[in-house]
Amino acid sequence: MRYMSSRKIDDFEAFKIYLAMKHHFADKLDYKKYGTTNTKKETYLNRKDKKTFEELSRRYDKKSLEEFLLSVFVNVTDKGNLAIHRNEYMHSKYLLDSESSEIHKAWKKRIHSIRYTFKSDCEVLFAKASSGDIEFPNIFKSVGNNYPFIVQLEQKGEICLETLVIFEKIFGFLKRVKINDTTYWPEYRKKVEKYMSFLDVELDYYVGVVKTLLIEDYYENYGKYI
Repeated sequence: MRYMSSRKIDDFEAFKIYLAMKHHFADKLDYKKYGTTNTKKETYLNRKDKKTFEELSRRYDKKSLEEFLLSVFVNVTDKGNLAIHRNEYMHSKYLLDSESSEIHKAWKKRIHSIRYTFKSDCEVLFAKASSGDIEFPNIFKSVGNNYPFIVQLEQKGEICLETLVIFEKIFGFLKRVKINDTTYWPEYRKKVEKYMSFLDVELDYYVGVVKTLLIEDYYENYGKYI
C-alpha cells in the first residue's frame, strides 16, 4: 500500500485527510498526487462533527487513518459488492459506527493475505468460468448487457475486490465494458479505478500466478490465451 510515513495527527489534520480522500473518491481530487486540501481551520471549527475527528485523531496515526478511511470509502460488505446504501461518499456520521469498524477489520484481513487470496480467487474464477464454457476474454466483458463475469463474482462475494482491482491493473478491462446501467455501474467503476492508486502491488508476481494456473490447471480451456 502507498502511504506517507506514520505519525500522530491532530483533529484538524484528521478532518483534512477525510475531506481530501472523500474528494478523491468523488472524482474531484487525486489524493495520491496532491494530498490534503488547503481547508481553513475556521471552516473546520464551525462544523458540528468536530468530536468525530477528535476521536479519530485519538484512535489513529496518519497511516492508520488513511487505511481506515480507504476501507470505508471503498465500502465492501462482508458479502462482497461495493455498498452504496449508507451514502455514496461516506458522511462523517458513519465513521465511528460499528459497521465502519467491521468494514475496516475485513479490509485489513484481505490486505494481510492478499497474495494467498488472489491465488484462491483465481482458482474460483477460472473454475467457474471454464465450467460455464465462458471464453477467457468474456470473463472481462459485458455479455448480453450483463456485468462482466468477474464483476458478478465480486458482487456475490465469491472473489474479493482486491482481486478484481489487480485484474484491472493487468488487463485494463473496465474502460471497454459497455452496459446500459447508468446508475450503479458508473459508481462501481469509479470506485474500482479510484482504489487502484492505493493498491500498490508487484504486478509481475500476480501475472505469474495467473499464467501458472492457466498452464497447469486450465491449459485445455485457456492455454491459447497465454
